[in-house]
Amino acid sequence: MTVYINASGRISADICKSRTALQLGQSVELPYFSAFEQQCLNLEQLYILLERQIEQCVLQAGWEITELAGIPILLGSTAYTIADCEYRVAHQQTLPSEPNLAVIGNHLQQKYGAKLFNFATSCTSSAQAIGYAVKMIEQGKCDRALVVGFEMFNRLTFEHFQAMGLLAQNANEKGIVLGEGIGCVALSNQPSDCQILGVASLTDHESLTNNSETALASLISKILQKSDRLPAEIQAVKAHFVGSEFDETEQALLQKVLPNRPLLFPKQELGHTLGASGALETAWLLEYLQKNSGSRPFLVLNYFLGFGGSNIGWLLQWK
Repeated sequence: MTVYINASGRISADICKSRTALQLGQSVELPYFSAFEQQCLNLEQLYILLERQIEQCVLQAGWEITELAGIPILLGSTAYTIADCEYRVAHQQTLPSEPNLAVIGNHLQQKYGAKLFNFATSCTSSAQAIGYAVKMIEQGKCDRALVVGFEMFNRLTFEHFQAMGLLAQNANEKGIVLGEGIGCVALSNQPSDCQILGVASLTDHESLTNNSETALASLISKILQKSDRLPAEIQAVKAHFVGSEFDETEQALLQKVLPNRPLLFPKQELGHTLGASGALETAWLLEYLQKNSGSRPFLVLNYFLGFGGSNIGWLLQWK
């Protein structure tokens, strides 16, 4: 069964701003893509934003809000309820008894009556959610699905990345620049301008915190094989490129496998939104295709890599 993207939407940063890292008694201003007015979202504020994004995406797809009870919602995030916990501590409030992703899923389930599925696979969380949504539709388990990826600033994640020496110390040097946002993607078996082809996943066993060239090459090969497409048919690549040392290896591999293809870098505009990347960058990519692909068929390789090696990707065929 063919799977299409019928609509997408996102809340993301307009420009790169900054956040203050606080370690060993020192304050350091680091680049950061802030998407929300509040520095630290509590659950009530997050719920409002999630519901707004879901309902806008549903209406854009031409569906009815009342139909959500029959449409599974797949959530992907690394932030869980960490920001809410930090908000509560700052305001001398009691911590929740269940500080996890399921709390947010339970709220949306009660709100809409939908089946909820939660994904926590590091930076590929909402990308894996898209992959599973595609499988559910292909296997006839549902004919429509919504994928939501979200990431909010929280000091635990921010300081953890800084302590590992992974963050860029300014916007013009190597290193990861983190970001926050919400992305929503509506998928179904109903035709649209955008078709998903050849979803493939692969576990990279080489390192918990880095990627390997061999694994990425295998992932790309697997995507092409499953989609029954040749490398020559791919016209552009939505690359991973987070600002790490692996960027050079990734670029060299792409030049070898898919030489002289345009490379698209959503993280330069969104920041690295971790578990939200799959949904946010897919929404960003659809906006790019609407503006730049013209009327001819256009194939884009779209893949996501993450800590722990839970990697996934697919082809987007536009029109």
